[in-house]
Amino acid sequence: MTKATSSINNEAQLIRYAEKIVSPLIREGVFEDFERALRALLLDYIDRQVAKYKNKNLELEAYYKQNFDSFTASLKNHAVSEQEDAWMDWEAALVLLRK
Repeated sequence: MTKATSSINNEAQLIRYAEKIVSPLIREGVFEDFERALRALLLDYIDRQVAKYKNKNLELEAYYKQNFDSFTASLKNHAVSEQEDAWMDWEAALVLLRK
């Protein structure tokens, strides 16, 4: 089996699995069809992820009483491991918000 054939089989399997998951919601009238269900569920997931990373940014700004750029500058040449961990979490949240 080639890589392309495997990829197509995986995609078809993923679609069947997704249809199986949302079919009760369609049957109960929550969604009109598969496409609308998938779109709504994905948008909801994305919205929750964006809110999560925005909250993380706000929490870190409140805790350190500065924004990310100021925090980064304050760490130059004298950060402790706790601050480095916070910096990595903060940077990851901001990177994911930009995507």
